[in-house]
Amino acid sequence: MLARDPATRRLAARILGAQAATTIVIAALCLVIAGRTQALSALAGGGIGLVANAYMSFSALRPMSGAAGALGRLMFAQLVKVALTVGGMLIVAQGKWASWPVLVLAYAATLFVFWLVPVLQMRTRRAG
Repeated sequence: MLARDPATRRLAARILGAQAATTIVIAALCLVIAGRTQALSALAGGGIGLVANAYMSFSALRPMSGAAGALGRLMFAQLVKVALTVGGMLIVAQGKWASWPVLVLAYAATLFVFWLVPVLQMRTRRAG
């Protein structure tokens, strides 16, 4: 099972760590360049992406006895991930304080990191 594979769990942890680091870097840059509202917006956008992806990762990596059950869990986890994302953005929208371009940029950065980390890991394995 993939879920029991330590390498898969390490990869998931690396992805989440890279998403958190990316969010913090973007927020810090926003704070220095543009101010507090933009920094908080970056934290909100990156945080929404990180929380949604963490739920998806933890749910998908739980061991399952059969392929049908694993697929069902994966599909449900994806649905919850989308709901968490939409819900998080709706909560931020209610406050009417966010800088949406920055929020969306930080959110998109977490998605980019989700794909980048495994690609870099594959390239490192091939080179080594």
